[in-house]
Amino acid sequence: MTKREIVEKFQVNRDRMREIAEACEREQRERTEAESKEFEALRRDNEVLQMRMAAGEEPAPQRDLTAVVRENIGMGRRTEMTCVRANVTHVVTNDVKNSGIIPVKVQEILEPLEEGLILDKVGLPLMAGLAGDYVWPTYEAVEATVLNEGVALSDTTLTLDKLTAQPQRIGVAIPVTRETINQTEGVVEDIIRKVMPASVTRLVNKILFSTEKVNNTTPLVGPFAKIAQADIVSLSAVPTFAELNGMKAKVLESGIDGEHLCWVMTKSQKAILEGTPVNSDGIYRPLVENDTLCGLPIFTTNYIRKTTTSGDTTTVTEFIGLGDWRYQPMGLFGDINFIVDPYSKARNNAVDFVLNVNYGTVTLRPEAFALGQVGA
Repeated sequence: MTKREIVEKFQVNRDRMREIAEACEREQRERTEAESKEFEALRRDNEVLQMRMAAGEEPAPQRDLTAVVRENIGMGRRTEMTCVRANVTHVVTNDVKNSGIIPVKVQEILEPLEEGLILDKVGLPLMAGLAGDYVWPTYEAVEATVLNEGVALSDTTLTLDKLTAQPQRIGVAIPVTRETINQTEGVVEDIIRKVMPASVTRLVNKILFSTEKVNNTTPLVGPFAKIAQADIVSLSAVPTFAELNGMKAKVLESGIDGEHLCWVMTKSQKAILEGTPVNSDGIYRPLVENDTLCGLPIFTTNYIRKTTTSGDTTTVTEFIGLGDWRYQPMGLFGDINFIVDPYSKARNNAVDFVLNVNYGTVTLRPEAFALGQVGA
């Protein structure tokens, strides 16, 4: 096969994989057995094609990304960027005449993503390149029996189930005028490697930390949105050490080891606790000291705050969340793709930068998370 034939085969396989994923998303179902077999066969074929492409190409200079995108825009061609693993230096030709696919290393995209996620705070990795359904087997707890010598054991029923993270498409489109692209050095790389990953981070954080489901049409929901109103801890207007440490104790007594426990609150709430003493007697020590509260790190985000408007009245409700984030795994499925589209915004003399990625998350143990509502 020629380089171009390898590229075309790779794209055909990926398009078919995307069709299967979109069908499952549209019909709100898992893949059928036949679809799973086809999906895995296509994935393996693309892995082989990637190796063949990597073996036949020399590494591209750093300037290729911006240079090729600019030249393709000038010639009215669409440019597609495919993320590749760190051990693959180059995917396919960057020949402008053929408007080839341009490789972008996965880590260049994952690093800004991870920096804005709570995973980075607690030392957990953001998994990428996942395939198939993300499944964890679950079972009900069973108890052993004390018996006298020679007495036969009776059967104990073990009930098995599973938790599945259904990947959903997350997309963002950023229009940039041709004048900006032509006059600004490096804007292409900034959009691809910084701005667009940051936009994905914001949506993922909104899903994870909102106290209400972000979008009722998708299964993506964070742990705090699943907590019933009756289970939300009532905190004082200025939460006390006893109240917050009580939340920590409640999570730990459920059997969670707490290795990746982390608080979630707004920056303003953290600032209040930084000026609040642990107690009013003795040596002064603030609740939040060295970026920790009750010995645990703090992640700040405004997405945990709830704002409601009724007429001319706006009500702001502050929440403080706590969770062991090992029990809220998340990851990116399949390829991360960027499309530079010079057509759809042609009337505005603008170019669309489009990112699509499949993201999945699931709460494995609801008892690993607690939510407190700060008093008015």
